[in-house]
Amino acid sequence: MDILKDLKEIKETLASIDVSLQLLANKSEKRTTCFVNKRTICHRLNIPAVTLDKLIHQGFVSGGKSGLVEGLHYCRISPEEKNSSKFLYDPYAILDAAWGNFKND
Repeated sequence: MDILKDLKEIKETLASIDVSLQLLANKSEKRTTCFVNKRTICHRLNIPAVTLDKLIHQGFVSGGKSGLVEGLHYCRISPEEKNSSKFLYDPYAILDAAWGNFKND
């Protein structure tokens, strides 16, 4: 069973590398060329899935002023879909927003 855990870790690392390569390739154009799943974006940001759900909720209750906003940071595969693990996430927009929230004091 240890080999399955190792394979899972390798898969997550490769997905994170893929996101990094996509971001580097489009650094000058700043346009989305790929969407990733919830697990990949959480791994990339090093946050638990519940934190991503809280950011989605924050985006909803703030009217899009903060948090993750549908249509900008993520999209639903189906309008009826409520499960955030089935959403598609835009890694460029999310990472750009995350860096934009840092303040240099």
